[in-house]
Amino acid sequence: MFGNFIWRLLAEALPATSANPRLNAVFWIYLFFATSALAIYQNHVKCFGTGDCQITAAYQGGGFNDEYHRWLIECSDGEAMIGIFDTYKSFLGIAQVWCYFIFPLKPPAIGIYPFYPVCNVRNFTQYEYYCYDKRFPTDTVDTFTTAIFSPTSADPVQPTLMKCCKTPAPYKLDYNRCQWKYTHDKTGEHYDGFWVVKCDTNFVMTGIGSAMNPWDSQLHFVWIQCCPVLTVSTPPAAQQLYAKPQISYTS
Repeated sequence: MFGNFIWRLLAEALPATSANPRLNAVFWIYLFFATSALAIYQNHVKCFGTGDCQITAAYQGGGFNDEYHRWLIECSDGEAMIGIFDTYKSFLGIAQVWCYFIFPLKPPAIGIYPFYPVCNVRNFTQYEYYCYDKRFPTDTVDTFTTAIFSPTSADPVQPTLMKCCKTPAPYKLDYNRCQWKYTHDKTGEHYDGFWVVKCDTNFVMTGIGSAMNPWDSQLHFVWIQCCPVLTVSTPPAAQQLYAKPQISYTS
Protein backbone atom coordinates (compact mmCIF):
# COMPACT_ATOMS: atom_id res chain seq x y z
CA MET A 1 0.00 0.00 0.00
CA PHE A 2 2.73 2.42 1.03
CA GLY A 3 4.81 1.39 -2.03
CA ASN A 4 1.97 2.22 -4.42
CA PHE A 5 1.60 5.60 -2.72
CA ILE A 6 5.29 6.36 -3.30
CA TRP A 7 5.02 5.40 -6.97
CA ARG A 8 1.99 7.66 -7.46
CA LEU A 9 3.76 10.51 -5.67
CA LEU A 10 6.81 10.20 -7.92
CA ALA A 11 4.71 9.94 -11.05
CA GLU A 12 2.85 13.14 -10.19
CA ALA A 13 5.97 15.06 -9.12
CA LEU A 14 8.22 14.20 -12.09
CA PRO A 15 7.73 15.38 -15.69
CA ALA A 16 6.00 12.80 -17.88
CA THR A 17 8.20 10.88 -20.32
CA SER A 18 5.89 7.88 -20.79
CA ALA A 19 2.21 7.03 -20.66
CA ASN A 20 3.03 4.52 -17.91
CA PRO A 21 3.41 6.43 -14.58
CA ARG A 22 5.61 3.76 -13.01
CA LEU A 23 7.90 3.61 -16.07
CA ASN A 24 8.09 7.38 -15.95
CA ALA A 25 9.25 7.30 -12.31
CA VAL A 26 11.83 4.59 -13.04
CA PHE A 27 13.27 6.67 -15.88
CA TRP A 28 13.80 9.73 -13.71
CA ILE A 29 15.27 7.72 -10.84
CA TYR A 30 17.73 6.09 -13.25
CA LEU A 31 18.62 9.48 -14.70
CA PHE A 32 19.23 10.87 -11.22
CA PHE A 33 21.66 8.12 -10.24
CA ALA A 34 23.44 8.17 -13.61
CA THR A 35 23.91 11.93 -13.35
CA SER A 36 25.18 11.59 -9.78
CA ALA A 37 27.74 8.96 -10.81
CA LEU A 38 28.97 11.14 -13.66
CA ALA A 39 29.25 14.12 -11.32
CA ILE A 40 31.36 12.09 -8.88
CA TYR A 41 33.75 11.08 -11.70
CA GLN A 42 33.97 14.64 -12.99
CA ASN A 43 34.78 15.86 -9.49
CA HIS A 44 37.46 13.15 -9.17
CA VAL A 45 39.20 13.91 -12.49
CA LYS A 46 39.18 17.42 -13.92
CA CYS A 47 40.89 17.82 -17.31
CA PHE A 48 41.55 20.87 -19.44
CA GLY A 49 42.19 21.44 -23.14
CA THR A 50 45.84 22.20 -22.42
CA GLY A 51 46.75 18.56 -21.68
CA ASP A 52 46.50 19.10 -17.91
CA CYS A 53 44.45 16.90 -15.58
CA GLN A 54 43.94 17.33 -11.85
CA ILE A 55 43.00 14.17 -9.95
CA THR A 56 41.39 14.43 -6.54
CA ALA A 57 43.03 11.80 -4.35
CA ALA A 58 40.73 12.21 -1.35
CA TYR A 59 39.02 8.93 -0.36
CA GLN A 60 40.63 7.09 -3.30
CA GLY A 61 42.17 4.37 -1.17
CA GLY A 62 42.45 0.67 -1.97
CA GLY A 63 42.22 -1.00 -5.36
CA PHE A 64 45.08 -2.54 -7.33
CA ASN A 65 48.65 -1.82 -6.26
CA ASP A 66 50.80 -3.76 -8.75
CA GLU A 67 52.49 -2.66 -11.96
CA TYR A 68 50.09 -4.58 -14.22
CA HIS A 69 46.76 -2.97 -13.33
CA ARG A 70 45.46 0.58 -13.29
CA TRP A 71 45.42 2.33 -9.91
CA LEU A 72 42.70 4.62 -8.60
CA ILE A 73 45.05 7.61 -8.62
CA GLU A 74 46.90 7.29 -11.93
CA CYS A 75 47.66 9.48 -14.92
CA SER A 76 46.33 8.56 -18.36
CA ASP A 77 48.03 7.57 -21.61
CA GLY A 78 50.90 9.88 -22.57
CA GLU A 79 50.72 11.70 -19.23
CA ALA A 80 53.14 12.02 -16.34
CA MET A 81 52.61 13.25 -12.81
CA ILE A 82 54.08 16.73 -12.30
CA GLY A 83 52.71 18.03 -8.99
CA ILE A 84 51.07 17.35 -5.63
CA PHE A 85 48.73 19.50 -3.59
CA ASP A 86 47.38 19.74 -0.05
CA THR A 87 45.58 22.70 1.44
CA TYR A 88 44.88 22.26 5.11
CA LYS A 89 46.78 19.32 6.63
CA SER A 90 50.36 20.42 5.97
CA PHE A 91 51.09 17.58 3.56
CA LEU A 92 50.35 14.84 6.05
CA GLY A 93 48.86 13.35 2.91
CA ILE A 94 48.14 14.28 -0.69
CA ALA A 95 44.77 15.79 -1.62
CA GLN A 96 45.32 16.15 -5.37
CA VAL A 97 47.86 15.30 -8.07
CA TRP A 98 48.55 17.04 -11.37
CA CYS A 99 49.05 15.01 -14.56
CA TYR A 100 50.31 16.49 -17.80
CA PHE A 101 50.32 15.15 -21.37
CA ILE A 102 54.04 15.35 -22.13
CA PHE A 103 54.73 12.51 -24.62
CA PRO A 104 52.96 13.51 -27.86
CA LEU A 105 55.20 11.25 -30.01
CA LYS A 106 54.21 8.14 -28.04
CA PRO A 107 51.92 5.82 -30.04
CA PRO A 108 48.56 5.84 -28.24
CA ALA A 109 47.45 2.84 -26.22
CA ILE A 110 43.95 3.32 -27.74
CA GLY A 111 42.44 3.02 -24.28
CA ILE A 112 43.91 -0.41 -23.50
CA TYR A 113 45.91 -0.71 -20.28
CA PRO A 114 48.84 -0.65 -19.61
CA PHE A 115 49.54 2.76 -21.09
CA TYR A 116 53.29 2.18 -20.59
CA PRO A 117 54.65 -1.35 -21.08
CA VAL A 118 57.48 -1.21 -18.51
CA CYS A 119 56.65 -0.08 -14.96
CA ASN A 120 57.70 -0.84 -11.40
CA VAL A 121 56.39 -0.12 -7.92
CA ARG A 122 58.29 1.84 -5.28
CA ASN A 123 57.49 1.44 -1.58
CA PHE A 124 57.67 4.56 0.61
CA THR A 125 57.63 2.46 3.78
CA GLN A 126 60.92 0.93 2.63
CA TYR A 127 62.36 4.40 1.91
CA GLU A 128 62.08 3.98 -1.85
CA TYR A 129 61.39 7.63 -2.55
CA TYR A 130 62.90 7.78 -6.05
CA CYS A 131 61.87 6.05 -9.25
CA TYR A 132 65.51 5.40 -10.05
CA ASP A 133 67.23 2.70 -7.99
CA LYS A 134 70.99 2.27 -8.31
CA ARG A 135 70.59 -1.38 -7.31
CA PHE A 136 68.50 -1.99 -10.43
CA PRO A 137 69.68 0.64 -12.93
CA THR A 138 68.51 -1.13 -16.07
CA ASP A 139 64.96 -1.49 -14.79
CA THR A 140 64.61 1.93 -13.21
CA VAL A 141 66.56 4.37 -15.40
CA ASP A 142 64.38 6.88 -17.29
CA THR A 143 61.35 6.08 -15.15
CA PHE A 144 58.88 8.70 -13.91
CA THR A 145 55.88 8.83 -11.59
CA THR A 146 52.49 7.88 -13.02
CA ALA A 147 50.47 6.85 -9.95
CA ILE A 148 50.26 6.73 -6.15
CA PHE A 149 48.48 4.19 -3.95
CA SER A 150 47.01 4.43 -0.47
CA PRO A 151 45.73 1.35 1.41
CA THR A 152 43.05 3.38 3.20
CA SER A 153 40.60 6.07 2.13
CA ALA A 154 41.03 9.43 3.82
CA ASP A 155 41.18 13.13 3.03
CA PRO A 156 43.96 13.60 2.19
CA VAL A 157 45.20 10.11 1.35
CA GLN A 158 48.51 8.93 2.77
CA PRO A 159 50.13 7.02 -0.09
CA THR A 160 52.54 4.19 0.62
CA LEU A 161 53.33 3.15 -2.96
CA MET A 162 54.34 4.92 -6.16
CA LYS A 163 54.20 3.54 -9.69
CA CYS A 164 57.06 4.50 -12.01
CA CYS A 165 57.14 3.80 -15.75
CA LYS A 166 59.81 4.06 -18.42
CA THR A 167 59.71 6.97 -20.83
CA PRO A 168 58.51 5.91 -24.29
CA ALA A 169 60.77 6.36 -27.33
CA PRO A 170 62.14 8.83 -28.30
CA TYR A 171 62.17 10.36 -24.79
CA LYS A 172 64.82 10.21 -22.06
CA LEU A 173 65.37 11.95 -18.71
CA ASP A 174 68.22 14.40 -18.08
CA TYR A 175 69.38 13.49 -14.57
CA ASN A 176 71.99 16.27 -14.62
CA ARG A 177 69.29 18.94 -14.31
CA CYS A 178 66.88 17.40 -11.79
CA GLN A 179 65.29 19.68 -9.22
CA TRP A 180 63.54 19.30 -5.87
CA LYS A 181 60.31 21.12 -5.14
CA TYR A 182 59.72 21.38 -1.39
CA THR A 183 56.35 21.44 0.35
CA HIS A 184 57.62 23.86 3.03
CA ASP A 185 59.72 26.99 3.39
CA LYS A 186 63.05 27.40 5.19
CA THR A 187 61.34 27.64 8.58
CA GLY A 188 59.59 24.31 8.07
CA GLU A 189 56.11 25.78 7.53
CA HIS A 190 54.21 23.89 4.85
CA TYR A 191 52.70 25.74 1.92
CA ASP A 192 48.93 26.03 1.76
CA GLY A 193 48.72 27.84 -1.59
CA PHE A 194 47.36 26.28 -4.74
CA TRP A 195 49.84 24.12 -6.66
CA VAL A 196 53.04 25.51 -5.20
CA VAL A 197 54.65 22.05 -5.32
CA LYS A 198 54.73 21.51 -9.08
CA CYS A 199 57.43 20.72 -11.65
CA ASP A 200 58.57 23.29 -14.19
CA THR A 201 57.64 23.10 -17.87
CA ASN A 202 58.92 19.91 -19.58
CA PHE A 203 59.83 18.36 -16.22
CA VAL A 204 58.22 15.22 -14.78
CA MET A 205 58.06 13.84 -11.26
CA THR A 206 60.62 11.16 -10.51
CA GLY A 207 60.27 10.91 -6.74
CA ILE A 208 58.27 11.82 -3.64
CA GLY A 209 59.94 12.19 -0.23
CA SER A 210 58.66 12.21 3.34
CA ALA A 211 60.23 12.99 6.70
CA MET A 212 59.34 13.17 10.36
CA ASN A 213 58.35 16.68 11.43
CA PRO A 214 60.31 17.67 14.58
CA TRP A 215 57.45 19.82 15.90
CA ASP A 216 54.50 17.42 15.69
CA SER A 217 56.42 14.11 15.37
CA GLN A 218 54.33 13.11 12.35
CA LEU A 219 55.38 11.97 8.89
CA HIS A 220 54.87 14.68 6.24
CA PHE A 221 55.53 14.67 2.52
CA VAL A 222 58.34 17.19 2.15
CA TRP A 223 59.49 17.22 -1.51
CA ILE A 224 59.06 15.96 -5.03
CA GLN A 225 61.90 15.41 -7.46
CA CYS A 226 61.47 16.75 -10.99
CA CYS A 227 63.66 15.84 -13.96
CA PRO A 228 63.54 17.32 -17.50
CA VAL A 229 62.37 15.28 -20.47
CA LEU A 230 64.61 15.14 -23.54
CA THR A 231 63.61 14.16 -27.07
CA VAL A 232 66.51 12.07 -28.31
CA SER A 233 65.33 11.54 -31.88
CA THR A 234 62.16 11.33 -33.90
CA PRO A 235 61.47 7.74 -34.97
CA PRO A 236 60.09 7.19 -38.49
CA ALA A 237 57.01 5.50 -36.99
CA ALA A 238 56.01 8.76 -35.33
CA GLN A 239 55.56 10.31 -38.76
CA GLN A 240 53.18 7.58 -39.93
CA LEU A 241 49.56 6.88 -39.11
CA TYR A 242 49.10 4.77 -36.01
CA ALA A 243 47.93 1.18 -36.40
CA LYS A 244 44.27 0.33 -35.98
CA PRO A 245 43.21 -1.13 -32.60
CA GLN A 246 43.36 -4.89 -32.19
CA ILE A 247 40.03 -6.69 -31.96
CA SER A 248 41.02 -9.39 -29.46
CA TYR A 249 42.96 -9.66 -26.21
CA THR A 250 45.63 -11.96 -27.66
CA SER A 251 46.26 -10.55 -31.15
